[in-house]
Amino acid sequence: MVASNEKEQEVIEINKDFLVKYRVHYGRNIKTPFSEDFIYAIHPKGFYLIDLEKTLAKLKIAAKFLARYNPEEVMVHSAREFAKKGIEEMCKLTGFQGVTGRFIPGTLTNYMLKYNRSISVLLVIDHTFDRQAVDEAVKMKIPIVSFVDTNSDGSYVDLSIPANNKGKYSIAALLWSLTILILREKGLLGENEIIDATVEDFMVSPEYD
Repeated sequence: MVASNEKEQEVIEINKDFLVKYRVHYGRNIKTPFSEDFIYAIHPKGFYLIDLEKTLAKLKIAAKFLARYNPEEVMVHSAREFAKKGIEEMCKLTGFQGVTGRFIPGTLTNYMLKYNRSISVLLVIDHTFDRQAVDEAVKMKIPIVSFVDTNSDGSYVDLSIPANNKGKYSIAALLWSLTILILREKGLLGENEIIDATVEDFMVSPEYD
């Protein structure tokens, strides 16, 4: 089952309150000229806070964009351990290609290699951290979608989603939300339906806390 029955389970709305719960608005204590546009305040502890209205708007734009492609044309990647479970769950529900852990050089650029993949769009958790995949996508002229934090410079990203792209809770909530929005765009979920999997199902195991 992809959808949760509204009578059996309260439907969680993907809104600012939901994103706040999972700390999606927590940025770093560094900001760049690129990130100034989506920073709205500084936390008393010294880190910048992300405007979640802009996060929500970009999540919806990204969902519309990614839903246009056949599932096998989309690759989701991150080398961050916190993203592994979320990527696996997202790909299971959407049919996207998932690559977690180290991105093997030549995956997108060397068709002679047995692990070479042919894709039309790349989604990464952090374009700076996941540099190998981003560099190869740039060489192949593949559009890049990435979550961007307050310390991001936005280089080579075609569609950026402002968000905390480093925290365990935030990454899980972002991938959960984006999965639902994509499935709604594809008509596989109704407007008020969510998936059976919870945000916690998209989260890494406790041993990685």
